[in-house]
Amino acid sequence: MMQIKPSLIPVLLFLTVASPVRAGSPADLANFLSKQSCVQCDLRYETFAHKNLSGSVLTAAYLFNANFSHCNLSAANLESAILTHADLKRADLTDANLAKAHLQEVDLYGATLRGANLTFSQLDEAKLEAAELTHAVLTTASLVKANLTDAFASHAKMRSADLRQANMMRIDLTSADLEGANLAGARLNGANLSVAHMPRVNLSGADLSGARIAYTNLRQASFRNARLVNAVIDGANLRQADFSGADLTGAKFSSVSDAEANYCGAKMPDGSVGACQ
Repeated sequence: MMQIKPSLIPVLLFLTVASPVRAGSPADLANFLSKQSCVQCDLRYETFAHKNLSGSVLTAAYLFNANFSHCNLSAANLESAILTHADLKRADLTDANLAKAHLQEVDLYGATLRGANLTFSQLDEAKLEAAELTHAVLTTASLVKANLTDAFASHAKMRSADLRQANMMRIDLTSADLEGANLAGARLNGANLSVAHMPRVNLSGADLSGARIAYTNLRQASFRNARLVNAVIDGANLRQADFSGADLTGAKFSSVSDAEANYCGAKMPDGSVGACQ
């Protein structure tokens, strides 16, 4: 067996680490560039930045770590595609089909996803700061620990979505549908939840300090141990909601419907502690 000189080991290690990462299939790349359609193709690590790929078909494609920043991918079909770690900063994905796509840790900063279909998609730890999600469909999507700071998600459909520990500071969820969604431990400081449909939503341990909650349907919602410091709650449906252990310091309630709501152990706006029945 050939012996490697000890003096060469650092050099070999450097070459191993520094060698370029293998890109996808050259044949698949050529096929995609000529037809803008490549089902189940291998385009990992490829760069398509600033290209017009509107209407492209990349169903079930392997796009790991691919660069689509500033791309026009409107109406593209990316169903079941693997886009983990992909760069989609400021990409236009209007009306794109991303159902069942793997988008873990993807960078969608400032991207436009207006009307996009993200049903059953995996977006855990995705970067969606300042993203446009108006009318997007995220039903049953997983966004655990995703960053949605300053995102626009009015009229978005997010029923049964998993948003545990997501950063949703200052997000606009006006008229969004989050029925049955899980937002346990999420950060919603300064969020706008006006006219949102959120019955049976789980907001236990969430931080809604300074949030705007106007005419929101939160029937049977769980706010156990949540923070609603200085939140503005106006005309909301809070029937059978659970505020046990919540911090409501400085919260402003007006014209709310809270029959059968549970305030046991909650720190009330006037400094008192909610009664337990």
